Amino acid sequence: MGGTHLLALLAPVSLLAAVPVAASTASEEPAVEAKDKLICKRTQRTGSRFYSQICKTAAQWDALAEQQKRDLREQIDRPQVEIRRN
Repeated sequence: MGGTHLLALLAPVSLLAAVPVAASTASEEPAVEAKDKLICKRTQRTGSRFYSQICKTAAQWDALAEQQKRDLREQIDRPQVEIRRN
């Protein structure tokens, strides 16, 4: 009977020894930076009821937004050519 009590006392001690090892391996992993974080967006194509998911990093989404702003500004600032027909 004394052997089972000793075993019951040693089991939690062996589990406690394993916990710091698992915690130390988790802290060694590099933290994900905000620009490297993956962001997924749902989009729906016209004429379809199904959604598709597009995943890119925050830096890629920012670059895409900047490119779209440049393209729009180029369209707006493009000189207008007026053709008059007599």
